[in-house]
Amino acid sequence: MTTHGGNAADGSDGSDGSDGFEGSGLRPLSSRASADELRAEFQAQGRPGLAEQRRRDARQARGMYAAFAGLVAVVCLVLIVVRLVQGDALGVWVATYAVGVALGGWGFVLARISHTRWAMMVTCIAGALAGLGDSPAFR
Repeated sequence: MTTHGGNAADGSDGSDGSDGFEGSGLRPLSSRASADELRAEFQAQGRPGLAEQRRRDARQARGMYAAFAGLVAVVCLVLIVVRLVQGDALGVWVATYAVGVALGGWGFVLARISHTRWAMMVTCIAGALAGLGDSPAFR
């Protein structure tokens, strides 16, 4: 391989082949690291473990939102069964609980696919509908 001006870069022209990169922290083109090595060096800079901690926090948030949405869906389903077993007449309350179950399930799915903001919003609406279905107006 030749450099600018036709001089050989391997040191056959009497030079030591250095390209002046020793003190600058840069590597010559012939000794570039692989992408994995570069990624490891980059992750070692700054605050180590920050990326791993963010991944762990996101995983915990997804799990928490999924559990909360699943709990709301199960509570709505149990309330439907309890009120039907007690002999309450069918009415609007069944529809509000059923929509609560559906939204709670959808919140669970959203949390599992990393849409935690939407999951929380949908789950809160499901909880509000469960509270509305349990109100004295629908008894």
